[in-house]
Amino acid sequence: MCRFDYEDDVLENSFNVLRMFVRIYGASRAPIMLARYITEAEQKYESLLKTLDPQLSLNYQKRCEEATKEGGKISGHILGTWSIPPVIVDEELYRSNFQNSK
Repeated sequence: MCRFDYEDDVLENSFNVLRMFVRIYGASRAPIMLARYITEAEQKYESLLKTLDPQLSLNYQKRCEEATKEGGKISGHILGTWSIPPVIVDEELYRSNFQNSK
């Protein structure tokens, strides 16, 4: 069974940013609010990147691309891309179902 970090964190009852957003905003609004937060952070990142010395900025961007490739990603944004999984509304039921499926 292939799972994402989010599902593993639900199973282990571990901290996860999406789980935090679900607690704050509720299951229906959490993915939208997380996407908004990520978008705003990326916009701030881009803005701050423009304030760096051009050569330092270029070197930093190249290193980000290298690190992204080292992590297995070969295309897309230099910081990688985001995929927000479906929210698990009833975590207790999810854990129970997972344990029963073993």
